[in-house]
Amino acid sequence: MSKNILLCGNPNVGKSSIYNILTKSHEHTGNWTGKTVEISSKSIKNTIYNLIDLPGIYSLSSLSDEEIVARNTLYFTSYEKIIYVCDSCNLEKNLNLLLQLSEINKNIILCLNMVDELESKQIKINIRKLKDILGIEVIMCSTVEKNGIHELINSLEKNSIFKYKFEYNEVIENHISYIVDHLYEPYKNRFVAIKILERDIDFINTIESLNNDKIINDSIKKYIVSINSEEISDLIAITINNKCKDICDLVQVNNNEKKISKLDRIFSHRIYTIPLMIFMIFMIFLTTIVLANYPSELLSKIFIYGENLLFKISNILCIPKIIYDPLIFGVYRVVSFIVSVMFPPLVIFFFLFTYAEESGVLPRIAFNMDHICSKANCHGKQSLTICSGFGCNACAIIGSRIIDSKRDKLLAILTNSFIPCNGRFPMIIAIISMFFVTSDNKILVAMYLTLFVLFAITISLLTSFVLSKTLLKGYPGFFVLELPDYKRVKISKIIKTSFVYKSLSILKKAILVSLPAGLIIYILTKISINNVSLLLHISNFLNPFAKLLGLDGTILTSFILGIPANEIVMPLIIMGYINESSVSLISNYSTIKNILLDNNWTIITAMSTILFSIMHFPCATTLSTIKSEVGTKWMIYSFIIPLITGITFLLILNVFI
Repeated sequence: MSKNILLCGNPNVGKSSIYNILTKSHEHTGNWTGKTVEISSKSIKNTIYNLIDLPGIYSLSSLSDEEIVARNTLYFTSYEKIIYVCDSCNLEKNLNLLLQLSEINKNIILCLNMVDELESKQIKINIRKLKDILGIEVIMCSTVEKNGIHELINSLEKNSIFKYKFEYNEVIENHISYIVDHLYEPYKNRFVAIKILERDIDFINTIESLNNDKIINDSIKKYIVSINSEEISDLIAITINNKCKDICDLVQVNNNEKKISKLDRIFSHRIYTIPLMIFMIFMIFLTTIVLANYPSELLSKIFIYGENLLFKISNILCIPKIIYDPLIFGVYRVVSFIVSVMFPPLVIFFFLFTYAEESGVLPRIAFNMDHICSKANCHGKQSLTICSGFGCNACAIIGSRIIDSKRDKLLAILTNSFIPCNGRFPMIIAIISMFFVTSDNKILVAMYLTLFVLFAITISLLTSFVLSKTLLKGYPGFFVLELPDYKRVKISKIIKTSFVYKSLSILKKAILVSLPAGLIIYILTKISINNVSLLLHISNFLNPFAKLLGLDGTILTSFILGIPANEIVMPLIIMGYINESSVSLISNYSTIKNILLDNNWTIITAMSTILFSIMHFPCATTLSTIKSEVGTKWMIYSFIIPLITGITFLLILNVFI
């Protein structure tokens, strides 16, 4: 009879490679953004063991699908032992999850992978001492050189029981003891008690659904209400991190620290961090503005050719106009505009962003942004979601999973729509080029864009502060981030990550959401009341209120109809002014500016439109992502909060102007 063994570890530690070697298979699983959580299971060749590969995780919380699946498998399924894979070059970071696992099951084998990189990074690990401290089998492996695999298989039959004992402070230990005393079997243990103290509702609900009974009795309920779960969660995390550091200090020597610290004097310096961040944002925007024009123009020409071809084919096949007209000039034109305008800058931005991330520069700047975030009463990791929001707000929402505290995660989600995403940049850049810059000076355009982005970041942090004092009262969790080494990155890896896993994934969502938008816009322009289109009726109805905001009815209507994708707001504005029945493909700035000036645009209108673009409701893709991550209630809040903020700001601005 076969016995189950769980394969567990952080992401990117070579866990899947270990799985493939042990099972002699070629599985390719992962946990990148948008990928479904997968669990692979196969027998280890020539043994009685069945290996179950869990998704890569950092903790046993309920913040992501990966963590929920891994935690539930670890706690609720039957298995012999755990093989815990870690990156030997990042031992302190990887030991964090190991200590958490020991609260569930102490039968663990520690597999130190990537040992072939230790020498180049001048790191030495005393394996004998590490074994003595932990009391378990420690196997040194290299999936690249296929070393240690034999020893790992042989260790499966050995007795490997985790003996390292660590305790939290007296207060937390008393909390744990009280909860354990009031639980009943088989849930009378420390792990369940800790999850109850942390108010891990998902885990509690899972236990109760499986047991068909309540494990939270009146005594526990009254006790939980009387304590601060957020503070306890933070103290537990701090204790585990300190224990990991203590272990590493005893078993590891890193001779490369002096070399790293020289670079950190620049990239991690509190004074240099902000100028470096601003310069990096400016260079990313400038590069994107310069390079994105050419592929955008090419894609636009291809789609126009495709539109003409579809029109000719429809006539040849005698397809009725009532069918091809809305499909070609409604749906097709909207989707083609979104792809041609959105995709090139999206690819360029994510390539540059991923490069900064992988090289080790971005994490250091984000880490040093913690003191700014702390003044806004939000978590330091919110700076990472802010950076990610420049590419796509939906991507940033998914990225908020890195924030452990639910309160801090919600703050990051509710305020991320203030960060102008890739879909809003084309309109902002166009307005800056037409009304703020007199010549074709892309450097000046990038400078203005950077100023508006800094304003957006400020509004995001100010809103976080207000929410932390009202809707989401509390204190931010501690920012613990293991800074990676500075390294040269593989361009092929960057292209694969930024293009396939990020850009294409986001584009797919945007297209699916925008498909019905083209049809709706087409219908609104075709349905007339008293010879006036329904679109114009809506614009006229909204015009008095829009004027108070420094806008007009057409602009406000375009923002509302642009909820499927921000890219179509500007073409909708042009369409409303020239009374066309489909999204306009006009791309010449001088022509667009003349149309806007003919419709009474001023520098105030331009400023108000940019500011409202920064401070308005998220797009449909982002809203659907928020709903899937944190539920309908918070999706509604994420819609209302930026909208009210934008309306209030513009009302005040235009009253004083």
